Amino acid sequence: MAAAKHLGWSVKRTHPDKAAAAERLSREHGLPEIEDLIVDLNYARKAAAYGDEAFPALDAEDVAIQIEEYVDAVTRLISRPTA
Repeated sequence: MAAAKHLGWSVKRTHPDKAAAAERLSREHGLPEIEDLIVDLNYARKAAAYGDEAFPALDAEDVAIQIEEYVDAVTRLISRPTA
């Protein structure tokens, strides 16, 4: 959301819109592909909170690495001036 805001994009606060913004950030700005992780984390949230979804197969270390790489990429992106 920080990268989208930095670029002046309007993104709804829904998980599908966040995943779509992540896909666009990957495609247009070279950020890591994280949209599938966003979907999996939402399913995990629903599984834990409501039990209405199957809990996805997630490895905590892999998730942490993906998040760290993404945060680093966003930091680099928002450190650059906008055009």
